[in-house]
Amino acid sequence: MIGTREEAGGAHFAFTDRWGGVSAAPYEELNLGGAVGDAPGAVLANRALAAKDLGLDPAHVVWMNQVHGREVAVVEEPWGEGPVPAVDAVVTARRGLALAVLTADCVPVLLADAVAGVVGAAH
Repeated sequence: MIGTREEAGGAHFAFTDRWGGVSAAPYEELNLGGAVGDAPGAVLANRALAAKDLGLDPAHVVWMNQVHGREVAVVEEPWGEGPVPAVDAVVTARRGLALAVLTADCVPVLLADAVAGVVGAAH
């Protein structure tokens, strides 16, 4: 399920492929996108599978309601049951909090400042 995993200055990053999930055709297996028409339960199950495969608590992965824009959310804790903000990037200084970014026709930008202890993910 995980394409690669690297470590840079204390920050970990990973990429997933599409295999090993529960989504039915046409989403086929590990669809993580909640805005493409897949069953919401399948997307949540896939996100939990991906997190667990990385050794993460699914509740500590921060997902965005991704938009093409310039809004950035500073994240101090998981969203919980609250609304997921419509942003183009997330940034945090909290250790152990995972930031997620989805891609299709856009290239993700992952940022890490080991000295400041800040990481970010942009769509």
